[in-house]
Amino acid sequence: MMLIRIPLIVTLIGIAFCDAIVTAAETTADNDFYKDDADTLSNKLIKWLRDNGAYINDKLIVKNDGSYRGIFATQDMDAGEQLCSIPSKLIIQPTEELMENEDDIEATDCITIKAVMNAMSDSDDATPYGKYLAAQTSGYLPTFWSNSGKDLLSTMLKCTRKERLTESRATDYNPLDYDELPPHGVRDMINELKIDCNAGDLINNPKYLLAAMLVTSRADYDYMIPFYDMFNHDNAKYNIQHDESQENDEREIVSSYLGFTLSKSIKAGEELLLSYNRCDICSDRLDWFGTPEMWLQYGFVESIPQRWLFDFARVKFELEWKHGDESTEEVVVNFLVPMSSKGKRLLQEELTRLDTFADTHRHKSYEEYGDMSLFEWESLWQYYDALHNALTLATTQSNEESLSDEVWTHGHDWWIQDGTLKEDDIEDHYEGHYVLRTKRLTNDEL
Repeated sequence: MMLIRIPLIVTLIGIAFCDAIVTAAETTADNDFYKDDADTLSNKLIKWLRDNGAYINDKLIVKNDGSYRGIFATQDMDAGEQLCSIPSKLIIQPTEELMENEDDIEATDCITIKAVMNAMSDSDDATPYGKYLAAQTSGYLPTFWSNSGKDLLSTMLKCTRKERLTESRATDYNPLDYDELPPHGVRDMINELKIDCNAGDLINNPKYLLAAMLVTSRADYDYMIPFYDMFNHDNAKYNIQHDESQENDEREIVSSYLGFTLSKSIKAGEELLLSYNRCDICSDRLDWFGTPEMWLQYGFVESIPQRWLFDFARVKFELEWKHGDESTEEVVVNFLVPMSSKGKRLLQEELTRLDTFADTHRHKSYEEYGDMSLFEWESLWQYYDALHNALTLATTQSNEESLSDEVWTHGHDWWIQDGTLKEDDIEDHYEGHYVLRTKRLTNDEL
């Protein structure tokens, strides 16, 4: 199974952030066919959707608020109000016909990638959605960075001591013989495209790589849903939910509509926001998918609240505003698993290593790192700051906690807090789960 096919009902989208963070990334639009600006593309897309049976609430508008694009309310709206309903015929998905044509490929997301690539054709009959997708920027996910960018990121994430990890993540592609800070699997996806998707020479095709990146960062399970993929993420302010029960993990090809409603009342001018890991059908992500995974799969560092899970140290916590109030400007640590003395030592050791990494590299220019781009350089240091801040807060605020080494006596599912996953679930079905395994320790080893 491919990394991009996170085995949830929804991998949840959020491409609007791209307009804010990818200004330095390369664009794929290099001819007049894609000359329309973002506003024109969005307006044409919405008109096309409505003309073809989709419902888009007329109280919604797509706009740039000065720093990024998103969907905003033009009037007060009530909880339960429908936001959009997109018919199956407008959703890019692995149809039976496509699956028959690609019968040598089992992973349905691989078929979706090819369908997106076809939709982005520069022919006269390309749909507004295909044109909208083709005009998006490329290279904003770490997986699709330059080799130099990924090399520097790997150096930043690689932990100090190789022997910490005794049982690596199960993968046929790049088994770890060392431990690393999250996110895990930065280099895996390209190999997975080659193997699972039989990409062959397509792996060198920029349009295929763009399609793969868009499916990774936008797809709702294996479905590319137009308009819905413009909603942004915010775990403190999200106000959208699926308007029907979609709790079947093996959802079949969409045969009718997919719709979404407002989960709380909002005022005119407020943004419509999703949670990509705490939504109403995100139960399979609640236990593990946090800020590092968000950056890996969507390309942005989320704001507070954040969730962090460090396998090698068996530490898991959330960062929250004190009293839930951002105006306090004070971030507090909520430990979801009691901090151990060993875990604290390991985090402190990595903080020292990260300081050395910054002293070695941060004063330099991205131009000194081969084919690394300015965007990759800035994104790497933005994530570095978030990672360093999380480790610093966890180690300092743990001074106020009672330390316990009990977590090291638990099994591989030590990190489960919310009770949505068990180890058997992960091994039997949720193969995309990226929590690494660490061993139990004896009293002498603690």
